[in-house]
Amino acid sequence: MKPGNRAAELLLWAALYFCSGYISHQINGPFAATGYIWLPAGVTVAAFMLARASRWLPLGLAFFAAQMLLGWVEGREAWRMLLFSLDEIGFAAVAVAIVRLTGFSTEGLAFVRGLLTAGLICSTASAAFGAGWFTLVMGVPFWPTARVWAAADLVGILIVTPVLAGWSHFHAMRSGGMSRGDFLFGLAAFAALVLTTIVIFDGAGLPVLPHGIVFALTYIPLFFTAVVTLLWGGRAGSVTVAILACFVLVNTSQGDGPFAESAAHHGRSLLEAQIYLAVTALLTLLINTLKTSREQLHEQAASRQNDMELALAASAQLIYRLDPHSGKLRWSGNLQRTLGVAQAAFADLDQVLASVHPDDRARVRSRWLRESDGEARGDLRFRLQLPPGSTTTVVDMSGPLLDADESVAVIAGAWRLQEAAQAEGRNAA
Repeated sequence: MKPGNRAAELLLWAALYFCSGYISHQINGPFAATGYIWLPAGVTVAAFMLARASRWLPLGLAFFAAQMLLGWVEGREAWRMLLFSLDEIGFAAVAVAIVRLTGFSTEGLAFVRGLLTAGLICSTASAAFGAGWFTLVMGVPFWPTARVWAAADLVGILIVTPVLAGWSHFHAMRSGGMSRGDFLFGLAAFAALVLTTIVIFDGAGLPVLPHGIVFALTYIPLFFTAVVTLLWGGRAGSVTVAILACFVLVNTSQGDGPFAESAAHHGRSLLEAQIYLAVTALLTLLINTLKTSREQLHEQAASRQNDMELALAASAQLIYRLDPHSGKLRWSGNLQRTLGVAQAAFADLDQVLASVHPDDRARVRSRWLRESDGEARGDLRFRLQLPPGSTTTVVDMSGPLLDADESVAVIAGAWRLQEAAQAEGRNAA
């Protein structure tokens, strides 16, 4: 990376840290020891996860400068900002370093595991250090301060880090990606999410309802968040969580919504809102992980199937599975290209036998329907009359697969087509 690009990257990370910190303080309002919201925790963890270890020192210095600038803008003591920076940024780096030792990835279940591990380590360690320091210097209770500090860091990581990690690998969608139906349904779910969130958490559009009913309505945005994640993917899901978080935190801090309580319990309201957002973020991460894992399995299965189809086509072979009880056959390979018949025309034993040369028909039927005698079966060469009037020589390589009672469950095998010259040579011999 060029020096100019590196400097721009550091400046961008510092700007994200400063802006998210300023927003967090505005939502928190006045506080003595620690606030209930701290979104920069997600910025620092995301930056250390996405950057090489050799870039951590410049990143740490950029975050330190942003924190000192934030403290200066808000008129806070420089020495207090210095200790806070060392605490938050240092433990974020330590947490990510520990996670990277366990095989970290920015995708799939490894990302969820790494994010939770880093979040728990970072929030717990920084909260213990910060609350301990405040207890010694200001005499505030340790456990209430540590609890609020840890919750603020953990929720900030769960909300912000997936957004930055997911969109850091963004590529423009190529044709054949999301279907039109998925896009429209996802758009409708996103619009419903925004509408229901505004109505529920702003409170202006709701009639006077019992508190329990209003609280239960908060599950509606969770549903639409899950739908958006399923239809649009993890990146859109993480952005949806971030948008939901903005609505919830801003309205709760203003005294609106199901979590809002009296001014004396302003902090408790934000803490309840954080728990709600943490559950939403975890739900989105798990849905995306399961969805991505299933898509990867389907892609791998489709790739293997495609490879097998190409190999069969190149070698002029077909693979089949015959149920001797029902007479149904299932083929792998291109029947149309290899034999000139459709799959439906060869889906039944009688249909296949009707195309076998009359002189070979009894041998083919006996090979497929006879009971297993425990002996290895050799290859069977017979003739197909496809199209009628012509002759195609086929070598059948098959054998029975037995049930637990030693009865034949299925017949599995392959057909290999022989060139006319090769078949004539074998007949002459």
